[in-house]
Amino acid sequence: MEEKNCPLCDGIGWVIRKNGVEKCTCQYSDITENIFQRMNIPRRYRDKELSNFEPDEKAGHGLVLLRVEDYINSDRFMEGKGLFFVGPPGVGKTHLAVGILKEFFRRRGIVGLFYDTRSLLFKLKASFDGSASAREILEEAVETPILVLDDLGSERLSDWARDILHYIIINRYNELRPIIITSNIELKSRKLDGEVLENTLEERMGQAIASRLSEICEIIPVRGKDKRSSGLIAREVKGEK
Repeated sequence: MEEKNCPLCDGIGWVIRKNGVEKCTCQYSDITENIFQRMNIPRRYRDKELSNFEPDEKAGHGLVLLRVEDYINSDRFMEGKGLFFVGPPGVGKTHLAVGILKEFFRRRGIVGLFYDTRSLLFKLKASFDGSASAREILEEAVETPILVLDDLGSERLSDWARDILHYIIINRYNELRPIIITSNIELKSRKLDGEVLENTLEERMGQAIASRLSEICEIIPVRGKDKRSSGLIAREVKGEK
């Protein structure tokens, strides 16, 4: 079988950045693979980088990437400041969040943690009997230098789930530990085209949490076409399954 070149560097070993070049991850893949496992990055997103995020300029993705770079290069995360990506499904919010985690490791040596919110809650519920594993999961979510909570607010929360998320967010808020959030719904109610948006995180999680998140997170709208469905349509046109 013919060996394929790395999709990031095309086998050269170096990746061109705006501020210069850096060694490609394929040059130390074993190390980074272990790091990505520690970060809990799902296999589907292991190849997602800020450098291979395909911006939709009509949707303003160029500005989104500028704000992301500004955040990574600043020290705002040391003050507990995070990001809140909000937009419809399939526009690249998780891709951006994973890319940020990777860049914090490469540029600053910081190993963060990724959790799909529903998976985190399910994992905790399955072991939440006072066991050491449940405590360790919670402690890790609270104490990791940078936490990604992916797809927050995608479903109605039980009182138990809301209490768990409150515990994680409030403790990170108090200890100045940043959170990067992706969500399909707005953080707070606001008017859009003359109508008030009511299906919000504030409505699902409460005003206290929404207030804290609005204080510590820069809200970045991510718009555009659903890349998942666009890819499916393209494969169907080509006759692929």
